[in-house]
Amino acid sequence: MRGTYTPDSVLIPNTPGDLLEWAAAHITRVGIYQSRYSLFSGPGRLAHRRCSVGGALDVAAGRDRMTPGRAYDLDAIRAVYTEAYRLLAEHLDGAPATEPTGRDALTRHKVTVHLWTLTPGRTAQEAAAALRSAAETAHAADRLF
Repeated sequence: MRGTYTPDSVLIPNTPGDLLEWAAAHITRVGIYQSRYSLFSGPGRLAHRRCSVGGALDVAAGRDRMTPGRAYDLDAIRAVYTEAYRLLAEHLDGAPATEPTGRDALTRHKVTVHLWTLTPGRTAQEAAAALRSAAETAHAADRLF
């Protein structure tokens, strides 16, 4: 990871691999939360409390960390976030993700990641390992170009 992980950093990773690594560091620090229902409400809470794998990706992409005095390229962040979700979903499925009719790709990838997170007994260490493995794939793809 090019930047140093801190839960309060206002810097947002700008590659899918870096975003996945940041999410892995985050879930390792705060722990995993497994539920169908959100534990979080209000600004600043997700960056410091246990979260799902999707929540760690959200925080890595800037949720509860962006500052009003700084300009962010939200389209670029969204593209990196979407690609990170795709790579992670494909890693968890063990194959390229297929898109069901009537759903956008990001929604499909979020469902895959969420269902994987909800597996009984899933640990933060397993989640971090999956995120890091997907990050390795992303970094390898970056080196090809």
